[in-house]
Amino acid sequence: MRTGSDVLVHALRGAGVEMFFGLPGESTLPWYAAVRRAGVRHVMARSETAAGYMADACARFTGGVAVVDAPGGIGSPLLLPALHEAHNSSVPLVALTSGVPASQEGRWSTAACRHQEMFRPAVKATLAVPDAARLPETAARAVRLAVSGRPGPVHLDVPSDLLAAPYEGPLEGPLAAGRSPVRIRPDRRELADVVRLLMAAERPLLVAGGGVQLSGAYGQLADFTDRFGIPVGTTFNGKGVLAETDPHSIGVVGAKGSTAANALAERADVVLWIGSKAGDKSTGYGRLPGPGAVCVQVDVDEEELGRILAPRHALHADAGAALDDLGEALGAAGWRGSPRWTGTSGGLLDPPQDGISPSPGALVHALTELCPDDTAVVADASRACSWAGAHFRCRTAGRSVIAPRGSGSIGYALPAAIATALVQPERTVVGIGGDGGFALACQELETAVRTGARLVFVLLDDNAFGLLNRVSSVSLGDPRLVESFAPTDWTAVARGFGWQAHTVRDEASFEAVLKTALADRGPTLVHVPLATDVASPDFRMYTERQAGRG
Repeated sequence: MRTGSDVLVHALRGAGVEMFFGLPGESTLPWYAAVRRAGVRHVMARSETAAGYMADACARFTGGVAVVDAPGGIGSPLLLPALHEAHNSSVPLVALTSGVPASQEGRWSTAACRHQEMFRPAVKATLAVPDAARLPETAARAVRLAVSGRPGPVHLDVPSDLLAAPYEGPLEGPLAAGRSPVRIRPDRRELADVVRLLMAAERPLLVAGGGVQLSGAYGQLADFTDRFGIPVGTTFNGKGVLAETDPHSIGVVGAKGSTAANALAERADVVLWIGSKAGDKSTGYGRLPGPGAVCVQVDVDEEELGRILAPRHALHADAGAALDDLGEALGAAGWRGSPRWTGTSGGLLDPPQDGISPSPGALVHALTELCPDDTAVVADASRACSWAGAHFRCRTAGRSVIAPRGSGSIGYALPAAIATALVQPERTVVGIGGDGGFALACQELETAVRTGARLVFVLLDDNAFGLLNRVSSVSLGDPRLVESFAPTDWTAVARGFGWQAHTVRDEASFEAVLKTALADRGPTLVHVPLATDVASPDFRMYTERQAGRG
């Protein structure tokens, strides 16, 4: 018997969705039955939040739309952290929830939840399916909205009785195929002004954000920098859009970047921001651009233009289209590029040693040296992504390093790394996170074993919310404001779920264990005890900001 769930699965697959993640409930069992009948790859997580993070990582690394499902009631609110991250990081998702049965609307049946009111602030759009006949077109519309313009999550609420109800209509319906083909091009008059500005610049800098990733404009960026010699820094979300071995790359700038890259970026007299919101971390808490520098901002989301920066020129355009048109205009004007002023020969990374042992910087540097060039790195927020930004070098252009920079949420790295290993099994996958975030998601260790995910997770364990201790020390004078945790044997926890697990206490042991883990076919935890006072690279910039306020 065909049900509304069958129609929904068919419509989503026809719209280009290939991967589904979620956690079942009574109201969504018909959906799970339809997924199985269709032979769809569905990954069941152990929490709704983790399922959302898995879908997020899948969409980032595949470039397509992923679906995450959650039952109504107490389960669906747990999707909110993942939707908040996807919304702020422009990740195309469809979040499917089972709504209140049409016959029970307003009667407060058990687990009733006002999904649309709850999700609206965290998604691009929230769509309710009014009846079974509208299932195909509403599902297709959800996918179109998720990928069009600035991508993001779309909520699709389907009354639970429609999921289970028999359906006699046709499976065919209006479908959306892939990413929106429309690329917004910059205004020609504004482009001409930018050309004149760049041609007069002595120290121009291009800062590429996550919008370059979303546009897939890796080739356009490489061609542009090769042709005109403009150095390129990136935000964390833009990390890897240009290989960090490229002579024009200076690596990540801002709070998650290296000291050397920021020192150089502060000298730029014209800064061209492409595909970036230029948030507090990307601007180094307002230090970038430097005093007297002129900004140009390019973004596909018109609402982001001038929200934080005060650009002299704001271009509403797709990143790839803007790079193409700007290169054409500069070439037509006869400009051959700026004098080489950076003196770089690849991304500027901080020295791996930071005075402690084991040094997280040295460990991340070892990942660069020992892992294949196309390794995918998934870092948690907080200090883990700072070490990844400042010490890991992307050797190839493309999506290779992700972190939840849109929300700063810890607990992202483990489920996201598992999903990455599942959707790109040919790649080496390494997760990096602290014990605070790991404790929020460690139930997903079982998901990795059950699904056959192959990955290495580096757990940096200081038995505390280490960043909070550092912040409270600088801002409030109390390094122990947040209490430390009781020691946890994380290797025993991991082994209990079926992982290989090792504790290492120095860089040499880490390298030996990493080599073994990379050759292993199963998941491996590398547990690294840290001193409680270890500081990440971004903390110096935070400390300087606090001192300036004082």
